[in-house]
Amino acid sequence: MEKVFIYDTMAGRKVEFSTKEPGKVKYYSCGPTVYNYIHIGNARPFVFFDIVRRYLEKIGYEVVFIQNITDIDDKIIQKANENGVKWNDISEKYAKIYLEDLKALKVKPATVSPKATEHIDEMVELIKMLEKKGYTYVTSDGVYYRVEKFVGYGKLSKKNLDELRAGARIDVNSEKENPYDFALWKFSKVGEPSWDSPWGAGRPGWHIECSAMSMKYADGTLDLHSGGQDLIFPHHENEIAQAEAATGKTFSRHWIHNAYVNMNGEKMSKSLGNIKTVHELLKKYPAEVLRILLLSTHYRKVLDFNDYAIEEAFKKYDKLSNFLYEFSDYTPKENVEITSQFSEKLKAFMNDDFNTSGVFGVIFDAISYAYKNRENTEIVEAILCWLYEWDEVFSILPKNEEKTEDISNKLIDLLIDVRQKEKKNKNYEMADYIRDQLKELGVILEDTPKGTRYKIVKN
Repeated sequence: MEKVFIYDTMAGRKVEFSTKEPGKVKYYSCGPTVYNYIHIGNARPFVFFDIVRRYLEKIGYEVVFIQNITDIDDKIIQKANENGVKWNDISEKYAKIYLEDLKALKVKPATVSPKATEHIDEMVELIKMLEKKGYTYVTSDGVYYRVEKFVGYGKLSKKNLDELRAGARIDVNSEKENPYDFALWKFSKVGEPSWDSPWGAGRPGWHIECSAMSMKYADGTLDLHSGGQDLIFPHHENEIAQAEAATGKTFSRHWIHNAYVNMNGEKMSKSLGNIKTVHELLKKYPAEVLRILLLSTHYRKVLDFNDYAIEEAFKKYDKLSNFLYEFSDYTPKENVEITSQFSEKLKAFMNDDFNTSGVFGVIFDAISYAYKNRENTEIVEAILCWLYEWDEVFSILPKNEEKTEDISNKLIDLLIDVRQKEKKNKNYEMADYIRDQLKELGVILEDTPKGTRYKIVKN
């Protein structure tokens, strides 16, 4: 088994990845609260942690990948009230869209995708365990967790509880013992969904949902837990407090978190109107381009989504596309002697905190090697096979559409012929116009010594 080193948020440094049970990984990654379309910032952890999961599988681990869907929450209820519909109409609609967007982004389905509303019983049982140990108290609006009782509170986020308390604003609920005590169970309000519990009708708090679901499917202890860095505090801190107070066991052996996505140098926000949803971006760009963009920056660095970043992602996409197109008549054949040098370099990057940005250099070195040895069929076929093999992890290879003898292709051939005549007549402006308009339609022209050829890419 490969030695993999990750930057563990809990340790605050790179550590060697290890699992409780050799060869098996129990992995929980936070999913969405389904009340709206996911945006490109949400997509970063979904795509990157998909790569982490696939790479671990590639090097021989058996991975149980758990990614929840929060289908009951204040935001869902608010959205339903604004739209004059039932809360579950909102959650069901956007859960469906979320799964469709993930599929379109080529994200592998989770092993288990639990919904919060399907695990209310597990949440109630977990709260009862905490109650028996003195970690809870009841106020007029719900059941709360007593953070001061948990000795390790703040160990993930490196926050000191005394400093937090001193800097806290006056909380709207004066019944709370500490401003940072959080709701485990919220008593029902008029018009809101509710479930029965020993403390009264209500619904679970957000934090208890993830603890209960991950503990169920991981049998108590996770090997790896991931999410965006905005979840470190208070969400993941509270997950730890709940789970470890209840069981007395380590909740997760390792924690990894990705950095934010900015939009043109600014933080994405509704007030600035600079949020780009995956739904709209997929109408404009191929999924592979978005994946390349999201993976070209190390996951712990802030990623800036801008025109330059898109252009650079398209350049990588075009290099891959041109290579596959040029050698489309070759049959990929495995030859480890030829490709092992590239595999070792690629794995070295991935074993060093999943450095996907470094992986692209290895991929393009392999492609350059094939070009330099293009007369050697064995080398070209080996590199093709190697690319397809590793694309099982990264899913970035363009899918070139096969040419079909229909009216569309004949029109493209006609326009190419017209463009050639315009070039002969030195009417370069019209020739460039034809080329650019075809590109807008997803038809990429390439002038070669043997004539002009084209490929069709998905817009």
